[in-house]
Amino acid sequence: MSGNDEQRSLLNKQLLAAARQQGNVDELLSNPEHRDPEDEDSFLFDINCIDVLGNTPLHLAVLSGSLENVDALITSDAGCDVDPQNFQGDTPLHLAVQIQDPETRRGIVGALVDAGADHSIKLTNKAGQTPKDLCNIYCPDDAEVISRTTPALRVRKMEAVIDLDDIASDDGGSDSE
Repeated sequence: MSGNDEQRSLLNKQLLAAARQQGNVDELLSNPEHRDPEDEDSFLFDINCIDVLGNTPLHLAVLSGSLENVDALITSDAGCDVDPQNFQGDTPLHLAVQIQDPETRRGIVGALVDAGADHSIKLTNKAGQTPKDLCNIYCPDDAEVISRTTPALRVRKMEAVIDLDDIASDDGGSDSE
């Protein structure tokens, strides 16, 4: 393993450990030493790295009930995927709707939905359940939080329908003028 690979692996482990706890993910994300010195827009860690159960830092932040860590991850410029599935097929939203504390659950579910988390009928875990199915079981009174469609989700749905290659460009090269 090269020095860069070792450093990346160590930083990934630190990120996973930080996400398991309340707080300090933002510290890792904002540390300039964790940026690639050759490319200031890139990080030396993988924000979507996984643990032995397939959980990403976002899964772990949700499981820890830390809205602070969830927000830090989804608003960072490191490219956090809001819909990764762990080895059980659960996304962070599947886990969030099962949080027992209502205030924490609403905050985290709302943050994920606002960030564009998919709550459609297509995204099921290995038990065949969608986040909405789990919401109906664990928090039926909060169904409106998970059901709202946000601008981020509308854009993702539009991107899925519209192939960007099908859009004509206005490059000013028309000969009909």
